[in-house]
Amino acid sequence: MKWKEVLQIRQTEDDNLTLMESASGKLRIVAYTVYPGITLQYITSHVQNVTFPARPRPDVFAINHCEKGRIECHFQNGEYLYMGKGDMSIGWRDSAGYCHSAFFPSSHYHGVSLIVHVPEAQPVLDRLLTDDSLDLSGLCNRFCHHSRFGMILEENTSMRHLFYELYHVPEPIRKRYLRLKVMEILLFLTTLEPVQKQNQIQLNKKQADAVKEIHYLLTQHVKERLTINELAQHGGLAATTLKRCFKEMYGKTIFQYMQEYRVSEAARLLIEGEESIMEIAARVGYENSSKFAKAFQKFTGLTPSMYRQKRKS
Repeated sequence: MKWKEVLQIRQTEDDNLTLMESASGKLRIVAYTVYPGITLQYITSHVQNVTFPARPRPDVFAINHCEKGRIECHFQNGEYLYMGKGDMSIGWRDSAGYCHSAFFPSSHYHGVSLIVHVPEAQPVLDRLLTDDSLDLSGLCNRFCHHSRFGMILEENTSMRHLFYELYHVPEPIRKRYLRLKVMEILLFLTTLEPVQKQNQIQLNKKQADAVKEIHYLLTQHVKERLTINELAQHGGLAATTLKRCFKEMYGKTIFQYMQEYRVSEAARLLIEGEESIMEIAARVGYENSSKFAKAFQKFTGLTPSMYRQKRKS
């Protein structure tokens, strides 16, 4: 993707705000220097594809957390990494293959990345924790014995509490609060068992490209009810492989994804157009208006007519 505009809106001793805009959307990164060698980045994306031509960074690792949306990272060595809402990953950034492209299936992502430069950060932690310091390299290595790009961990109650507060910090206390919070995260990770996210599968390039092509087919022909076998044949995949790969990439089964997509398209048409509810139901693949109304109310809490009336009033 080519950025038509890259703006460094603000750069101070403590933070750096960068906005990048392309023809298809925007990417916003706010970086805070928490301690020497430790930077916290808040990332908000409203684009679908981004390339990060970052050079390898020796002795640097990152802790990433996804608050909303979903992300695919395709590394130059061919590995794919997927994170969904609540997931956390930790890994080194020293490999030549770290340069990667990011794909956001829903064109929306919000999360944080904690970037740690070990040689600079370790002396700081040693001074702060005195006799009870922690080994930063050892911390990351616990989670990276299978891949230098690290491990994805699924959200649990403790992790949810740990990261939730990072997204809701009052501005007047941000600097001091982030210092406490970052220390809490690092200490917490020393107690966390390095258990890979369950049911995670690895996609290769052929599978990833096929799933994206099938997704495009589904969303461009929303009126049609294509079967799993028809879709699998179109993508050159086995039906079981398609179902597993689609869920890994988009976080939902094909049925769940399309049910939500049809409702979102119907919601847009109800607001923007003047077609009848029956006509809109047919356009998004429902022959039966009562089934459409039931599905619509399941996701929005309102009937189609109530939704249109409320949004247009």
